[in-house]
Amino acid sequence: MNSTAHCGARGVTLLEMLIVVAIIGTVASISFPALTSGLAGVRLSSASSEVASFLTSSLNNVERREQSAAIVVTPKENRLDVFTAASGEKPARTYQPPASITFEGDDPHRYLLFPGGAFPHITLVLRNEKGARRSIEIDPVTAVPQVRRIEDAAK
Repeated sequence: MNSTAHCGARGVTLLEMLIVVAIIGTVASISFPALTSGLAGVRLSSASSEVASFLTSSLNNVERREQSAAIVVTPKENRLDVFTAASGEKPARTYQPPASITFEGDDPHRYLLFPGGAFPHITLVLRNEKGARRSIEIDPVTAVPQVRRIEDAAK
């Protein structure tokens, strides 16, 4: 017997490799839209939680420091600012959501907060690039935020 004889060819042919790459490419192209939609939903949920936290901490600061403040929502600049007497014309705090998340509306909204007073009813709506929307509502009595998914009637 010859010891150098090969019993069988081992390895992968170029054709087999191309078939595997084509299958992987097909699966990836089918699952990519679902993956990006899922990531957009996660970003919207995260931004909604951050806005709720931002508003709650602003309300808490007004009560704790006994200092009036103004919350200004500017949809065109996609910003949420808190102004106090100490900060003057410069915001004391600012929140800007990720680029794919926007505040709904055209005109700026201003909410005035006074220590010991009733808080205003604040409702903000965020939208992602896929059209999904979330409402952040601050209860004026308890100052507890509620984040809700807004379902469009067209769906």
